[in-house]
Amino acid sequence: MDDFSYAWEVLNKHTAVLNKKDGWYGLELGPGDGLLSAFLSPAVGSSGLVLVDAGDFAHRDADLYRKQISQFNESIPDNRLPNFPENKDVNALLDGVGGRYYSQGLESLRQLESDSFDLIYSQAVLEHIRRDEFEATMRECHRLLRKDGIMSHVVDYKDHLGGALNNMRLSSKIWERDWFASDSGFYTNRLRMSEMISICNDVGFNVESRNIRRWESMPIKRRQLAKEFQHLSDDELLVSGTHILMVSK
Repeated sequence: MDDFSYAWEVLNKHTAVLNKKDGWYGLELGPGDGLLSAFLSPAVGSSGLVLVDAGDFAHRDADLYRKQISQFNESIPDNRLPNFPENKDVNALLDGVGGRYYSQGLESLRQLESDSFDLIYSQAVLEHIRRDEFEATMRECHRLLRKDGIMSHVVDYKDHLGGALNNMRLSSKIWERDWFASDSGFYTNRLRMSEMISICNDVGFNVESRNIRRWESMPIKRRQLAKEFQHLSDDELLVSGTHILMVSK
């Protein structure tokens, strides 16, 4: 949150896949603690960026966003954005760039209009969607995406404990309990790449995986896996991340 660099890098990574370079309308899943992507999006041709998260995590300090935009304009003058007025709060600033922020996850997606978005994207977010909501979330994304639109998701399959697969030691009976998934701070749905792709295919997407990252060797001993995961192949377990692109069939 100290500067614009990370948000700008992520925004450029995902908008690079667009065929439509101007006037596109986008949806970001899981923006986290900042709304900066919406404020930067006009610099890459957006007419507005909707942000949807599973909770109200975003900072509301308008002065912080003014500082970030000022840094952006000094560093990247070719994409210069208008400076934000001093007398506007965050909601007014969002309105000024065609942005909106929703914080009820799947329920927020269900309230959005069908065939609305040219781009739906996320950065290390799909792995955090509750396992029992993943398919429904992808169905909503399919409904929301325009026929010529594209989805772009960078997925991190590592655990959020030590960057390995320690999250696969516990059974789903424990891992998927509401109190554990909601309060632990390190929940991931533990869907592997092939499972995600299969679900998205069934929903109605054609899926392409790019930049597949793998561990050189297994980051966990097979006997340490919960029984429900021991059938997975080494090839499946060695995938640590990927960039998934989806278009409607």
